[in-house]
Amino acid sequence: MFEIGSEDTALLITDPQNDFLSPDGVAWALVGESITENNTIENIEALFKAAKEAGLNVFVSPYYYPHDHS
Repeated sequence: MFEIGSEDTALLITDPQNDFLSPDGVAWALVGESITENNTIENIEALFKAAKEAGLNVFVSPYYYPHDHS
């Protein structure tokens, strides 16, 4: 049986950038409809809450950097 324990489990959120997740972001025109339809913001918040309640470590990896424009 496979057991998952809080000592070896974590939540990793990759690239939660305002440019994609905010109506004020530069990419919102391209992704906003999908973000809204899939309740992305609410789902990320639910993941954070569940991880906290389970005592899991949470890591956020910002993958989008200013130099990515060039």
